[in-house]
Amino acid sequence: MSLALLQQGQIAWSGEFGVCEAGAPETVQANTVFEAASMSKPLFAYLVMQTVQAGLLDLDRPVQQYLPQEAFKPPQAWQSLITARHLLTHRSGLPNWRSAADETSQSLRIGSEPGQHFNYSGEGYFYLQRVLEQICAQPLQTLAESQLFKPLGMRHSSFVLTPELDALRARGHDDQGQVLPLQAYTSANAAYTFYTTAGDYAKFLAAMMSLEPSTPHGLKSPALKAMLAHATPATDREPIARPGAAQGLGVYWGLGWAINTTVQGDIAYHTGTNSTGFRCYSQFSPSRRSGFVLMSNGLNGHLLWRRLMDLLGDL
Repeated sequence: MSLALLQQGQIAWSGEFGVCEAGAPETVQANTVFEAASMSKPLFAYLVMQTVQAGLLDLDRPVQQYLPQEAFKPPQAWQSLITARHLLTHRSGLPNWRSAADETSQSLRIGSEPGQHFNYSGEGYFYLQRVLEQICAQPLQTLAESQLFKPLGMRHSSFVLTPELDALRARGHDDQGQVLPLQAYTSANAAYTFYTTAGDYAKFLAAMMSLEPSTPHGLKSPALKAMLAHATPATDREPIARPGAAQGLGVYWGLGWAINTTVQGDIAYHTGTNSTGFRCYSQFSPSRRSGFVLMSNGLNGHLLWRRLMDLLGDL
């Protein structure tokens, strides 16, 4: 595992533990790369909000107007109602992932009227990725490199596997500690193909807590506040158990982030799990400007971060 703690909006401590692969001598280092899985979604939402801040995207305009060639199969009346806000807050009506049969037939079905229900959706983020790439005339990886990774100094982060990151990445393990086959993501998917380190992701959290934009493309206060507003109750989620006044009371979703209400203020967080053997977690308190990132290369990693929550959850 790799762990980074933030206080006063900056990285205050980091540590690495264990090995990159069971049975091998190489230990986890600060530059060891993990699959962040769904922790890619808040970072992608930040890129979307940069586009909103630049006046190129309206959160409440139907995205079909930006990407008219994106045809749903079969055609559905609700497709013309889906907005970027629906997609970022998981209220588009799209499934998390389409069924194997629909994958084969290249069908995508909208299960409920957009804006009516919370339903966590990786498909929704991948759809919005195509919209963003159309607006910016750049692939996601290129956009992320120029507007986020390089400006924030995230030197070991990418939506696609590069030779440099391949040489640094940890192997994933199942819940019995057995090494799992490597997966090389060569096509970017905003929902889960994000390679990074704990330190790099902590730099992103610092940007989320920044009082002033630290880079030319950095989000200003109104956009950051919009990301962390309670857009919808996450009706299928339980509050996270944390110590003392940091105990989660309610669960909401903002633009990219899950949000727990607590006595001491909101805590934004996101988990990440890939079946390739990685479980990761991040959280931060906007008011206290503190947080932490934990990356693990085992499917039991959630047991670890839940225990660490007893010690770190009230940062």
